[in-house]
Amino acid sequence: MRNLGRTLGLDELWIKRDDMTGPSFGGNKTRKLEFVIGDAREHDCDTLVTVGAVQSNHCRQTAAAAAAAGMRSVLLLAGKEPEDYTGNLLLDKLYGAELKFFPDENFMSLNEKLGVVVSTLEELGLKPYAIPAGAATPIGSLAYAAAMEELKVQLEKADLTPQHIIVATSTGGTLAGLIAGARSAGIDANILGIDVYDSAESAVSRVQQLVERMIREFPSLVPRFTPEISITDRFTGNGYGLMDGADRKAIEMFAKLEGILLDPVYTGKAGAGLIEMALSGEIAADSPTLFWHTGGTPALFAYSGELTRDVQ
Repeated sequence: MRNLGRTLGLDELWIKRDDMTGPSFGGNKTRKLEFVIGDAREHDCDTLVTVGAVQSNHCRQTAAAAAAAGMRSVLLLAGKEPEDYTGNLLLDKLYGAELKFFPDENFMSLNEKLGVVVSTLEELGLKPYAIPAGAATPIGSLAYAAAMEELKVQLEKADLTPQHIIVATSTGGTLAGLIAGARSAGIDANILGIDVYDSAESAVSRVQQLVERMIREFPSLVPRFTPEISITDRFTGNGYGLMDGADRKAIEMFAKLEGILLDPVYTGKAGAGLIEMALSGEIAADSPTLFWHTGGTPALFAYSGELTRDVQ
């Protein structure tokens, strides 16, 4: 990203485009779902059940992947059903997902309802497969360990050795996979998770548990090691799914300088973190930096009013 890098005073700023990974506008969950649906098929399942926020990127990608795989999808969504379906929610509907809204829940707490829904579907004669929020499971995280092998090939081709890898994180599955994959691929970079959901302490705990489960459940793929987990919650702003001025500025800068779209929920906050750290000198000018774009483009359209409103 030469234009943005020049503006931020960085000699080398690169981007990994996981917003272009495949169907339904792509996103990081597409990698995970390739592995997850493979597991579901091995268990002869015909229905995917998962949870997320109303504008969940993960739910949108799950609905699309289920449609492509010839499976049903049931989405448990934390929040009130809106009058107008926009962004990811519109796509969920078009993909034929069955939508259930839970106004008094958050998407993390909805994980606890998966078991009840799965039992109900089994009673109806279906064979459901439960996917926790964000596909944050050892199998889902393995997809991002594999992604680091992919990145290694690309880095060698570009003659690039990044000192920093910046990525948004909430449920922790992507970050856990990147950390495990970096170890296996021999990529020595500071992988920094920009937490968009809650506290850095909670996020570190989630990632730590996922890495430990990966090591325990897939010892031939993830050798035992002690992970170094670096997460900051300095850029959560107004909170999960709530856009602030820094998020908006990041979205505008990426769009105007590189023609790349971020979303207000995840990559906008990660982009805001990158921008602030570069301008403050926390990321040195001569430190090659990679921004891992985890997708989320459709959510952008649910925030059209906030993005077009004049800033006072």
